[in-house]
Amino acid sequence: MEENRSQTLDVEEIKQVLDATFDLLGAEGLNADVVERVSARTGIPPTRIYLHFGGPSRLMQALMERELEVVAGSVAVPELRFPGETIGDELNVLARILLDECRTHAGFLGTSLKEAMKNPEFAEVFYRTFILRGRKLFTEFLNTRRERDEIRAEIDIEAAAAFFLSALIFSVLALEILGGKAVERVDDARLVAGMSDLFLRGILPR
Repeated sequence: MEENRSQTLDVEEIKQVLDATFDLLGAEGLNADVVERVSARTGIPPTRIYLHFGGPSRLMQALMERELEVVAGSVAVPELRFPGETIGDELNVLARILLDECRTHAGFLGTSLKEAMKNPEFAEVFYRTFILRGRKLFTEFLNTRRERDEIRAEIDIEAAAAFFLSALIFSVLALEILGGKAVERVDDARLVAGMSDLFLRGILPR
């Protein structure tokens, strides 16, 4: 029993492993020996990492889930709005959070997308964890606003969420990852305001 406990990663070790995985993905990409490389960086034996996460795919899933939690924790509920704030104000804040997350994680996202295109197992993990859960978070955001009659009842919330997220994320990835340094940096406020305004025209009550 004592041996099993000694193999379990504690909270700080989990953070070290996920941080090291994130750094490695952004700098070197995803290789078959990712667990061994994480072990070398953290000093945590690879056997303990394998026992806790169950392999590279589960390790990647845990990392994606953590990044989504950062975004989810930054989204306020309607009851926490400041006086005079609207759904448009909230959407702008949410879009800026997503934009900042995409920029901060450009290397990680780029590596993840490349790996998903060539590795069916990882593609499933990436889609199930990052794409579906990310869309679910935004769908919940929109559903709550529809319950308050701030969004038209006939709107397909899931489709609307998928459209907004994919448009925003693709804009950032196309410029930051595909364009590289040769592409002029987008004015964040203008990008967010333009996309939010277009999106709101399609979902707000007429």
